[in-house]
Amino acid sequence: MIHILLLSAWAQAASPAAEDAQNFIVSVARYGDDNTVRRGTPWWTNIQDPGLHEVLKVGLQQNPDLLSADARVELAKANTWQSLGGLLPNLALEAMTQEAPTDGMSLSPFSASMPDYSAAFESMGELMQQVGTFTGTEPEDVPDFSTETSNDTPDTYRQSSTMLKGSWAIDVFGRQTMSTIAAGKDASAANESRQATMRALSAQIGSAWYDLVAAREQVRIVNEQVVAAREMLELVDLRYERGEGSALDVLQQRQQLASTEALLPRAKAGLTAAHGRMAIILGEAPSSTLPDSSGWPDVGERPNIGKPGRLLQDRADIRAAVNQLESANFQRGSAIASLAPTLTLTGQYGRQYLTLDETEDVDTWGVGAVASLPLFGGGRTHAGIKAAKAGQDIAQMQLRTTVLSAVQQVESAIAQEQAASDTLTAVLAQADAAEKAWMESRAHYLQGLTPYVTVLAAHAANQAAQIGLIDAQRGRIQARIQLHSALGGTWLANKGSFQ
Repeated sequence: MIHILLLSAWAQAASPAAEDAQNFIVSVARYGDDNTVRRGTPWWTNIQDPGLHEVLKVGLQQNPDLLSADARVELAKANTWQSLGGLLPNLALEAMTQEAPTDGMSLSPFSASMPDYSAAFESMGELMQQVGTFTGTEPEDVPDFSTETSNDTPDTYRQSSTMLKGSWAIDVFGRQTMSTIAAGKDASAANESRQATMRALSAQIGSAWYDLVAAREQVRIVNEQVVAAREMLELVDLRYERGEGSALDVLQQRQQLASTEALLPRAKAGLTAAHGRMAIILGEAPSSTLPDSSGWPDVGERPNIGKPGRLLQDRADIRAAVNQLESANFQRGSAIASLAPTLTLTGQYGRQYLTLDETEDVDTWGVGAVASLPLFGGGRTHAGIKAAKAGQDIAQMQLRTTVLSAVQQVESAIAQEQAASDTLTAVLAQADAAEKAWMESRAHYLQGLTPYVTVLAAHAANQAAQIGLIDAQRGRIQARIQLHSALGGTWLANKGSFQ
């Protein structure tokens, strides 16, 4: 029976979680290529943007979420060492002293190892009686050393001991070993979760940074449009004064100027909000100073995707889920092994002391072994096995969900990357055409070749195209960031690469 329990426990612990996860990834993924993949450097090194590099350097050092993840890693490591302590011997130095009535000395647990003072007194009394008889001394003049009549015996005595005690629980059936391995897997999962937090945080910082860049660009564009609208109003006024334009043209341009100026407060409010979000992600006050931006950087070529099987290597959240499942497997094995007997070796060595008129001491030592076979514990052991099984099922489902989510993120990011690239190409062409139409209509109007309403329509179209271009540029770079985040990378394990 014990052999069956042992085999069952280790069978649960040895389940191939990583291999199962790898096979599941390959079975559900529908993307990938055969290109060479290198993800050993941070994704932002491919984007030439000093402002982005600076906020990432700050954010990956002092973000509260990442600092919390660091603390969880240290906690998991401490738990591993605590669990490892169950496999090692225990030593303790114990010192004890107490004082008690001499009449109760025969009941003391030390009496068996201490001198028999009562017998000594009785022997001394008999000897003195014999001496008195031999010398002719009267019996009443002979000292009585019997314990019943002697008044020289102290009323109390003190007993003390100093002991070095040790014990060692022999892990015959591997219960504590599996528990320790499970704690180590939990520590590995915590470290992988920290790296997953770092990956998500770097993407969050990058997205927040380009939200801030977009807000700054929008304020800049609106300011430029306000200046252009004012210049246009001056030209319309001049044409009206010359009799070359109508009052309606002047009123329409004033309305256009007011409409453009109305965009500025909203754009500035958006900039303030984006600035505050960026600062908070960095763990700083919303009003703190942030780096200057230099517009929209070149994102470069799309990274190689590689085969789907790389996902287990590149995604820390999947590795964390694998470690959590392996930990749950060992925890269940440990719970099953708790049905088996336990064996503990014990030993002690020290000295015991007894103080009456004088202090007597004696060496003492002992060794032993304790074997324990659980028979009935109120159902706690079986409940622990059921709880471990439930934890194992939860970990399996979490791993499955994590893999599905990661595959979906990659496939979605690939599609968004292509869509954002195509959108930006189209919007760039639209913005270029709108600007040229605006400039051409303006020139024709000044030459009296086209009515003002054509200029007004071209100006509105150019204004909308410029704002739309900002959104397309932001969408393009954020799609690239999400693609890098979805693919993951081995750079997460190298903390020095953040510097």
